[in-house]
Amino acid sequence: MMKQNETTANEESTRIEPTRIEELPAFLLAGVSTVTTNAAELSGNGKIGALYEQFYSHRVGDQLKEYEQQSGLYSCYYNYESNDAGQYEIMVGIKVKETTSQHKLPEEINMFIVPAAQYAVFVTESGPIIEVVQQAWTRIWAWSKQSGVERAYTGDFEYYAPNIDPNNGQAIIYIAIR
Repeated sequence: MMKQNETTANEESTRIEPTRIEELPAFLLAGVSTVTTNAAELSGNGKIGALYEQFYSHRVGDQLKEYEQQSGLYSCYYNYESNDAGQYEIMVGIKVKETTSQHKLPEEINMFIVPAAQYAVFVTESGPIIEVVQQAWTRIWAWSKQSGVERAYTGDFEYYAPNIDPNNGQAIIYIAIR
């Protein structure tokens, strides 16, 4: 019989803890965005997959190349209605120079300033990127409810290195905290 403070190997494998806490200055993202909810995404009626298709099919990264500040892809969650149970906006884009906001960009491209914040930083396991990111988010939601750390809901984001292998990749997830 297991004691109350013991955990099973399965419970241990589903836990996630931040690898570090990091303070970041504000930065500008440009890309395509949509509004969705976690419930819609988990039900199979989500919009995130189509948003990535739009990003790649419209070659958004190529359109913004001259403004790019750092290579890699970002997926940013912001304009939260309330918390992880409400609506939020998601942008798939790239980090661009602050001066980008002074230029006329194609109509489908939006910008968002990720505010300066303190972040709990999580690194996913390696594997099929869609699966490992979904698993990490499920674990992050559990962590945020049990850790005693308060999420800020000001702008959380995933960072994907350039030329990531979608079949065996890794992402870094930044969760804004108070």
